[in-house]
Amino acid sequence: MAILGLTTYRLNNNIKSAALLVLFPLLLLTLLAVVFFAFGALGRSPDLFDLFGLTPVLGSGSPADLALSAVYTWWPIVIGIAAVWVLIGYFFNDWIIHRATGAKPAMRADNPELYNLLENLCISRGMTMPKLYIVDTDALNAYASGIDEKSYAVTVTSGLLQRLDRDELEAVLAHELTHILERDTRLLIVTIVFVGMISFLAQMLWRSLQVASFRRMRGRNAGGGIILVLIAAVALAVGYVLALLLRFAISRRREYQADAGSVDITKNPDALISALMKIAGNPDVPHVPTEVRQMFIENPSSAFNLGGLFATHPSLERRIAVLEQLGGHLPLTAEAPTSLAAASSSAAPMPSPWA
Repeated sequence: MAILGLTTYRLNNNIKSAALLVLFPLLLLTLLAVVFFAFGALGRSPDLFDLFGLTPVLGSGSPADLALSAVYTWWPIVIGIAAVWVLIGYFFNDWIIHRATGAKPAMRADNPELYNLLENLCISRGMTMPKLYIVDTDALNAYASGIDEKSYAVTVTSGLLQRLDRDELEAVLAHELTHILERDTRLLIVTIVFVGMISFLAQMLWRSLQVASFRRMRGRNAGGGIILVLIAAVALAVGYVLALLLRFAISRRREYQADAGSVDITKNPDALISALMKIAGNPDVPHVPTEVRQMFIENPSSAFNLGGLFATHPSLERRIAVLEQLGGHLPLTAEAPTSLAAASSSAAPMPSPWA
């Protein structure tokens, strides 16, 4: 069956990527304004501003004036930091990701069937074949990465190659190719850069405020330093959580779409269902950062979330329920956990998430 809205979905991902790039500095400037507005509203003390060397720069005035003055003073620095961070992500994303997972280039001579499967899938879609990598681990997983044709790559684990049959492996490769075709990899890397930048700056500011508040508490008026730290902590926490929620929401949606794309390419939903169930038995690639795990076809970390709010992937039961709507059937084999089979067979019909 054809995927509804494939071209629109791809265009939306490109628009979202561009929008996020614009939102990077805007969110940082907003957080900066919130910190100084709240600090001004709660009552600042001149000697605390002297501690940070801000009095000559920001002057005095209402909380709103203080917030606007902070934004006006530091916006070039904020945009500069955002630009540098984005450039690092753009030029080094493939190196960073493959280094984090321990992926090595796959040679055609050593993996002829894998190469042939991926090559044939690319030919059927009229796309340039991405680079192929393998992670040497018993875990079963795969991911797509890259932001353009020079950096696009599909990576699988050696455990996946050993445990999946030809049809299942083809279904997984088609799933990852769909991420590339729909520009999911580009959007996800942008969101990773987004959250990573906020996290990095939050840690820097938090540590500097801890030092400053410690110095402050040793002085005459400890309250101002403590208030500043609390305000900054709350503002940064809110911004960070919002960024995380945005990233997780994007990640969950893309997995449904990629599953549907795999079925559209291979016409074999049963193979993907079977592959997902095998992968679910051992998906945990060791020593991989949380930011990179969300790129996997299955993220075991998603099991630990608040009612799915912080899950990077839909549950396996929900994904299988959707695949069953596309004509797939749950295989009742030794590798199919009975609890999963029961959950999937009893699941209510779900609306197509890509319609």
